[in-house]
Amino acid sequence: MKITKCEYQNPDSDGDINIESEVLIENDSEFDIEFVKGSYIIVNDDGVTIGGGDIEDDNIFIGSKDSGELDSWALSGRVHKNHFNDGNAKNAKVFINVSTYRREFVKIGSLDVPSKPGEMSVIKKVISLGGAAECMGVSCLRKKNNDEGEMDLEFAAGIRNTSDDYIARAQVTVKAMDQRDAQVDDNVDYYELPAKTGRVFTPSFWSLKYGKLKNGAFNVSASVYLPIAQFAAEGTPKLSDD
Repeated sequence: MKITKCEYQNPDSDGDINIESEVLIENDSEFDIEFVKGSYIIVNDDGVTIGGGDIEDDNIFIGSKDSGELDSWALSGRVHKNHFNDGNAKNAKVFINVSTYRREFVKIGSLDVPSKPGEMSVIKKVISLGGAAECMGVSCLRKKNNDEGEMDLEFAAGIRNTSDDYIARAQVTVKAMDQRDAQVDDNVDYYELPAKTGRVFTPSFWSLKYGKLKNGAFNVSASVYLPIAQFAAEGTPKLSDD
């Protein structure tokens, strides 16, 4: 990982200083990068923490043996001129740590749309997710309709991390499909999963009426993001020309 930009701006009228960095990630692995997590810490001229933030990008895609940049918004932080002995950010430092992840995507199956309140549809099978986790079946319980005649649906999908690795994100996606197989709506629920832990995922829908989904289905898929590599870099910001 290389820092390709590390700049600061002069203080604004409130004394705030924006420090912005950009990094280039080189993917030397056999896998595509589809998720990045990390953090950046900003220290002043005495080496004391004055700012920073988390990095989390699930829109990134860097192919195997390729390189790509993190969006600059992920590495943009504001500090104040009074954080520095001379009111200037030229002696600040930015420490950046990033972990990259590959995606394992699995189609879990389809659930019938329960035809009336009190009915439940299920996917009974246990499905492996990339050999690192498993989905313990899925249920969809239809409860009483609300006052607007919309379905109250309760989804539950249990995912267990069966590996010794930290899973940065596990997610369950449910797509509501009508009888013509056209998508009406979708929802995603996601969490991180430390090693040997599990979690119940509960994607939800609002404003769905049975008439629109009669003879339709809920298509369920799951993804887990598994670690590829870790990177660290540090930079000293320069005054921006802008």
